Amino acid sequence: MTTTADESAGPTAARRPGRPRTAERAARRAGLLDVAIRIFGARGYGATTIEAVASEAGVTKRTIYQHFTDKAGLFVAAVESQHAHEHTITGEDLESLATRIVHTLHGDQAVTLHRLVIAEAPQFPDLAAAFYTHGPASSTEALAHHLAVHLGTAPSDPVDDATRSLAEALYTLLLGEAHRRRLLGLAPAPTVEQAREHARRAVAAVCGPRRPLPHLPDDEPRHGASPVPD
Repeated sequence: MTTTADESAGPTAARRPGRPRTAERAARRAGLLDVAIRIFGARGYGATTIEAVASEAGVTKRTIYQHFTDKAGLFVAAVESQHAHEHTITGEDLESLATRIVHTLHGDQAVTLHRLVIAEAPQFPDLAAAFYTHGPASSTEALAHHLAVHLGTAPSDPVDDATRSLAEALYTLLLGEAHRRRLLGLAPAPTVEQAREHARRAVAAVCGPRRPLPHLPDDEPRHGASPVPD
């Protein structure tokens, strides 16, 4: 008996009726988007069909239409899946976010989507606009908020224009020549350690290296501290 991502067969898969658990739904959605990215990359946007994605993913066309509305919605969801990590961890420092951006956006799936948009933008300008909104603009916005906190702004304060400009510069460095080589197929995807080193250099170039507090003698108070009375 053939099974699909919409249904399970056999006694080992049996469970109480009801909606799939959140983790199951997320896993199914991620698997479907993985298939969509692979087919978009192989066929191009124009030649990709909902039928092809549904068949390869083992779901019905109705499932795709219910979750993504149409092919454009499926593409946008695929782009968003490469940027979801930028908005899910609270309290994360700037370097950690920058590392994950490098590791993800230099990865095979993100590079596949980037190549696709570059090739298809003249024919599908709305596709290019959606990619930018849900891709680079999303990354830059996340970086701007983390950068503001990194520079000493309270997390609840609005991000000013100067910080947004710095965030754009940082995002440019997080891609840089290494990303160009990835687009051209001249280099493999980075490891996490390579991504961290790339991110560290980029953050230092924009913000300057973090300097430790100078060592002070025990009897000399730091700035803003009151001397301890004898």
